[in-house]
Amino acid sequence: MKVLIKFFDFYINSSIHVAFAVFCLLEITIISNRLNSISNFSICVFFGTVIGYNFLKYYAVFKSRNYRSNKYYSILAVTFLAVIGFLYSFYYLNFSVQKLILISGLLVLIYPFLRKLGWLKLFLVSFVVTFITVYIPFQNSKWLPLEFYTSIFQRFFILISLLIPFEIMDIKTDDKSLNTLPQQFGIDSTKLFGILVVIPFIVLEFLKLHPSYLVLPIGISTVTLINFTELKRNKYYTSFWIESVPIFWWLLLVLFQ
Repeated sequence: MKVLIKFFDFYINSSIHVAFAVFCLLEITIISNRLNSISNFSICVFFGTVIGYNFLKYYAVFKSRNYRSNKYYSILAVTFLAVIGFLYSFYYLNFSVQKLILISGLLVLIYPFLRKLGWLKLFLVSFVVTFITVYIPFQNSKWLPLEFYTSIFQRFFILISLLIPFEIMDIKTDDKSLNTLPQQFGIDSTKLFGILVVIPFIVLEFLKLHPSYLVLPIGISTVTLINFTELKRNKYYTSFWIESVPIFWWLLLVLFQ
């Protein structure tokens, strides 16, 4: 049992789970909008997410070389392998897609400096993930303006909602000067904001030419998870269950659409 727990912790801590979630968001865009897939792009996004998240989470540890446990060596090894996979898949992308990926990479690099603006980090992360998982794949296909813009705003809204539990849980460790949403408006008001943002996510789906009722269980799941977010929840509530929503969404699309 201990071995399974250690493996699960490694799966979460090495950012493999969140990378798979972002991969699923990209695939959701392609499947639901009937877009042309970009060869190697999904793989590039997966590995790039591992690199980006591990950079943000462990940069200080790697820089100081102050490794207190073997877990950091394992995470460093995973990150190194992700760099190889990213560079290999990036090399085979066309130049226009490469430029867009580099832009998103620059946004990730400036995130630590903007993180001091607590209210901004929520919207910056939502924007970057929307850019990668919606904007870029649309550039490889012929699309209608309505489908494109509804997909952009829809993804941005659901990402904001999914990040609300992280904002609430982080209140235990965030510096009070950050002025995050829970610090400024309280936990209950922040929850209400996250729940209300789910409404346009659902409504926008039915403005599309090919709407999917599968957004309903995703919206309900998101609202439920926000509602039950409490400070006493363990780390897996956000790092596993919240981040599993895009995976659940992708599975529903694969099975029923």
